[in-house]
Amino acid sequence: MNDYFKLQNVLFCEDDKLATHWKMFFHGSQPAYDRQNRCIVIGAGQVVDFCTYFNSIALRKWRTYTWADKLILKLRVQGKIEICLTGYEKEDNRYIRRIVARKKINAEEEKEIWIPYPDKPLELAGFEVHALEYSTIFEGEYGTEVQADKRNHVSLHLITTTFKKEEYILPNIELLKKTVLTEKRLEEISDRESLAKNFWIHVVDNGRTLSPEQMEADHVQLHPNLNTGGAGGFTRGMLESLEHREKPTNVLLMDDDVLVLPESIIRTYQLLRIQRPEYKRHFISGAMLYYEEMERLHEDVGYVNRTGEYGPLKSRINTAKIEKVLRREGQKKNPDTAYAGWWYCCIPVEFVRKDNLPLPLFIRGDDVEYSLRNKAEFITMNGICIWHKGFSNKFNGAMEFYQVHRNSLILQAASGVCRNIDFMDRISKLVRVNLLRFNYDGAEQLLDAVEDYLKGYHFLMKNQGEKLMKEESSKNEKLISLEHFPEAPMKPYEVYNDTPRKPLETFLYRITYNGHFWPSCLLKKQVVPVAYDWFYSPHLYFFRRKLLVVNPAMETGAYREMDRKRFIRILRRKHRIMKQYKETHTHVEREFREHRDEMTSESFWRKYLEIDQK
Repeated sequence: MNDYFKLQNVLFCEDDKLATHWKMFFHGSQPAYDRQNRCIVIGAGQVVDFCTYFNSIALRKWRTYTWADKLILKLRVQGKIEICLTGYEKEDNRYIRRIVARKKINAEEEKEIWIPYPDKPLELAGFEVHALEYSTIFEGEYGTEVQADKRNHVSLHLITTTFKKEEYILPNIELLKKTVLTEKRLEEISDRESLAKNFWIHVVDNGRTLSPEQMEADHVQLHPNLNTGGAGGFTRGMLESLEHREKPTNVLLMDDDVLVLPESIIRTYQLLRIQRPEYKRHFISGAMLYYEEMERLHEDVGYVNRTGEYGPLKSRINTAKIEKVLRREGQKKNPDTAYAGWWYCCIPVEFVRKDNLPLPLFIRGDDVEYSLRNKAEFITMNGICIWHKGFSNKFNGAMEFYQVHRNSLILQAASGVCRNIDFMDRISKLVRVNLLRFNYDGAEQLLDAVEDYLKGYHFLMKNQGEKLMKEESSKNEKLISLEHFPEAPMKPYEVYNDTPRKPLETFLYRITYNGHFWPSCLLKKQVVPVAYDWFYSPHLYFFRRKLLVVNPAMETGAYREMDRKRFIRILRRKHRIMKQYKETHTHVEREFREHRDEMTSESFWRKYLEIDQK
């Protein structure tokens, strides 16, 4: 078949870290993995279902976004088996599982088989293997037929930014060298359009702790950089890719502290190779799964809601359950505040231009602003993803209170996005909430965010992100082991249970600012454990003198105590800053808007990053 084109590989769950999560790869029986021969072995009578998060194919999406109108299953097998081609059709709001074809194979020797799928309107397609005797599957893939004149040339440049995270970045780059870039010499690969020949890696080292000897190789470059956060690191990578001898067609941004699956990059590249012209401007937005709970999918497309909160557009799911995967794969109209996170985001070079670089936000919000400014549309696909480390158990006030809210005001002002969202109303309410639960440092961080925004665009153009983060991080609560607290709960996650307030309690809580304007002798002395993060439980805070805040994931905590003097001082500061905002925000916003093009230009960034002017 001269027109045959591979779409994606069938995965065997080879990584030891994923072995206990095999239901992301197989349903029914778990096959045995033969590590020496890199194949899977299925015992007589076993049935293995490959219609899973990683081994199904999102057929409707492939047919929509690419020229993959046909679907072919290609396997290399040995033994006596029956293969059932399966898939899910959507009827009304239900997904109906179908067996669309069957084929019996009797292969005494290793044999390659091709089985075409009938032309059915399947959402997801997959297959089952029924072993009639002891059998082996050596490899498998889904493919299609695409004529040469419909195939695109793709030059894919990966950019990853790191800051003193050698334990993550070094294994990831080594893995990509051995897989995506292949172990054999690149010049020996005859196919000019192979991924290995057209994949380039730019490692931007914001910590300047890596050496070329540790990292560089054919198609891998190291770029020492100032610590300018994710925004500065990714911008440096964009500039380097644009200056590269092999000009990119697409740029793939990826975090450093992730577990990467090489197959995600393969699927991204194959999709780009046969992408229909009308979808070439779409961003490919990879999903982020939790490293600590590897089956849990957190987000593939995010959005900013009407109250100014950032979060996933679709529901979080357990990827081991195919019905959850199906419902998530259903197309959902993206609001105008939808964005792609830069943990894994593939952007057409049409947008990655020297006059269209990110804003210098240091960290948080750079990916949001870039998506919204460019009115991005998105492609998501099951199996194109990463696992992010530490995302599920960290709450950092410097990030969540200061950085996020300062940058929300900046991106709204500079790029004219999120116009219907009142970020100042959200900040005002959060200051009050944090005062009520004695988190005075958190309230200060929120007010710092507004105060620094009001300093205007000149403030943003100074390379001081690292300094500011250190200052704000010094205000974060210092949590220590729960062993040091007699009030620590036996079951730490119980801090997320809340009891509704009584009407009188609610009334007194509000008019007294939770006891800040109430006699001390009438406050409760007992210390209660509460959640340290966003979780709000006013019944537990009510009229307490002291709280124990708990991080259940890390089993750490800290005391918070009522401080009336500090409360009054912060309240006065809030009124002063809010008055200043009302008087000056129109002028500040106009200046940000007028200087946005300057802040996203090559000349500005080269000066900011202290690299040679071109």
